[in-house]
Amino acid sequence: MKKFIITISREFGCNAREVARKAAAELGVEFYDKDLVDMAAERAGISRDSFLDSEEMLDKNADRLLKSFGYGSSTQFYSDKAVKAQVDIIRDLANKRVSAIFFGRCADYVLREYPNHMNVFLYAPLEARIKHMCETYDLSWPEADKLIKRVDRQRHNYYKYVTGKKRGDRDNKHLMIDVSEYGTDLTAEMICFAARKMFED
Repeated sequence: MKKFIITISREFGCNAREVARKAAAELGVEFYDKDLVDMAAERAGISRDSFLDSEEMLDKNADRLLKSFGYGSSTQFYSDKAVKAQVDIIRDLANKRVSAIFFGRCADYVLREYPNHMNVFLYAPLEARIKHMCETYDLSWPEADKLIKRVDRQRHNYYKYVTGKKRGDRDNKHLMIDVSEYGTDLTAEMICFAARKMFED
């Protein structure tokens, strides 16, 4: 296949990261996820400690997770410098000569004018996402429900701030999949199948 870029955005809690990892492994391409956060934060001079707003604490179990999932929760990420750092890093990586999957970070918008790109959006009903978070992270149902709603709200607000659009809009998505309906393995296979058809030489 020729060089391509896949961006994967998602609703929080639908196990999309595992889907993205599986797809990247099957396609044999680079996978960019939290490393983008670290690089962008470092370039913009933002401490990872600022991810969590101490004035708005969740229950104890969910608090530890928010530090991992809370990109965009700090007002520092809304600065022009921080947004530019993220955009520059994504474009620098996309300009490499290798194919890649970009997970989150508004990459679908940032790379919208790049040739050979496919935008994927993964989602699931709230109940399925709560169940996944409870089983995976040992949360109570109320903890998982609160965490999902907060992270989704933060990510929606940040995406809208950067792009002016809604995260789940269909107009710039090539593929939208309910992960709860197909499971992680089949969802990853669907993404790979679509990529091979779209980017075949």
